[in-house]
Amino acid sequence: MASTDTKHLKLRGNVWWYQRRIPKDLQDQFESQTTISESLGTGDIREARRQRNILNGRLEERQFNTPNTGRHRFLELVQEMSEHKSLNPEGWDEPYDLDKASKEGDDVFIHAYTTVNGRKDQRSKYTISIKEALNVWIRKFERDKTQDTVSKVKNAVDNFLKYLKVYDILLTDITKRQVHDYIEVLQTKYAKTTVQGQISRMRSIWTYCESLDEVSTASPFDGHSYTGGNNTNKKQPFTIEEIQWIKENVATNEPNKRLLLELGVFTGCRISELCNLQVKHVITDSDITAIYIETGKTDAAERIVPLTDDLGSRVKVLADNKLEDDLLLGFDNSSEMSRWFSRIKTENISTDSAKCFHSFRVMFSTAMQQSGVDELKAAAILGHKRGNTMTYGYYSRGYELQQLKEAYDQCVERIIW
Repeated sequence: MASTDTKHLKLRGNVWWYQRRIPKDLQDQFESQTTISESLGTGDIREARRQRNILNGRLEERQFNTPNTGRHRFLELVQEMSEHKSLNPEGWDEPYDLDKASKEGDDVFIHAYTTVNGRKDQRSKYTISIKEALNVWIRKFERDKTQDTVSKVKNAVDNFLKYLKVYDILLTDITKRQVHDYIEVLQTKYAKTTVQGQISRMRSIWTYCESLDEVSTASPFDGHSYTGGNNTNKKQPFTIEEIQWIKENVATNEPNKRLLLELGVFTGCRISELCNLQVKHVITDSDITAIYIETGKTDAAERIVPLTDDLGSRVKVLADNKLEDDLLLGFDNSSEMSRWFSRIKTENISTDSAKCFHSFRVMFSTAMQQSGVDELKAAAILGHKRGNTMTYGYYSRGYELQQLKEAYDQCVERIIW
């Protein structure tokens, strides 16, 4: 007798479709979608069943790897029951039907009930996951961090989950050994500082959740050893010939990209800092035009950087045609622009990864030093740590723009372009 198994299958014309309701605990992963409807591209019932079984298996895997199922409901129930208990210690549980919950297999309700009545504390089963912790971190810090920094934190979490081969994981389930092994894998492909950065970004999420009392155990991201030297990927300057090629060939017919390039050469700013510039960050004081770097890689990155007269006039013309909160250059993804420059560099100049857009920062810093610019002024323009003493570090308001422009002009004379 032929099998009549067509569960989650529907024949439309001559083609089988996969159709099923999405399990409730997975609906948040499908943007509130409640059903899946997908053509299997075959009229053969045997092939349709095979594909259906694969799709069912993937859903089951996602369910298995999705922590925090019912987390918010559990927390709400615990809060509600605890309030009832504080108001009526003897009869607080009268409104709750434990027998019904047991018959229906409502584990979330049962766990909340046993937690509040003191039989067994089940809170550890409903702690925050790393994806939820990431979202909490983003809501807190996205206004204070650059888009590039937020993107790097997201990528750090995504890459770690891909390594673990899970969709998500509870923060408290992450072990120090897992992080150790992940570091070992990363170190076969990346420089020491890159690996440290990946782990540091996840540590920042843990630290913030710890401040919210979401986690209380030791961080699995602390106390690890890293191999390789600090200068594994130290950026190198371009040669005179390479700079000449860049000047003559890169973005010659793309004004905004050309301006990005020349701002990198003549300010030493990081590409993320330049891409994050808004029109309101263009400053004019007397005959000096400068850009205000509001946020950057470090706390010291906030600074005012003077421009050459030519760059200043081009920046002002661009700014005059936009609103204050508009991106000055119109590039909202610094990583994409970094890849744009790297592709050109790799195809035409050098495959050395130590030569990149950041090399302009190295060259600008070198020009500062070779032209004899005072180190504190150089640090103020480049956004390096400065003023360690109480006098300079706490009380000083820094240099006037005119003083910075004088130091800047002294340096610009040595820039090769």
